[in-house]
Amino acid sequence: MKMEVKREAPAFVLWGSSYNGVGEDVEVSFADLRTAEIGKMWVGSDSNNCGRAVHRESAEVVYKTDDGVAVLHRKWGTTDSPDPERWENAPELVWYEFA
Repeated sequence: MKMEVKREAPAFVLWGSSYNGVGEDVEVSFADLRTAEIGKMWVGSDSNNCGRAVHRESAEVVYKTDDGVAVLHRKWGTTDSPDPERWENAPELVWYEFA
């Protein structure tokens, strides 16, 4: 008899890094989204306390119904230079529909 394992993929994964290393991934599942309240936020960051080549991500639940949630994704950080400059991408709104 053959057996197959199917694993639910995360709804999204956030990560953070800097010149000195990479932080741990933050996996957010659909189960997390189902139980999240409006205003719930997840952040991907690093713990190296370096201000150079920083990359951070966040996701915040901004709207919720029985059918799904709207999550606002943001990315920001600093450039990889001795005198780093701040940058920020335009926010992205994503609708996650529940099965």
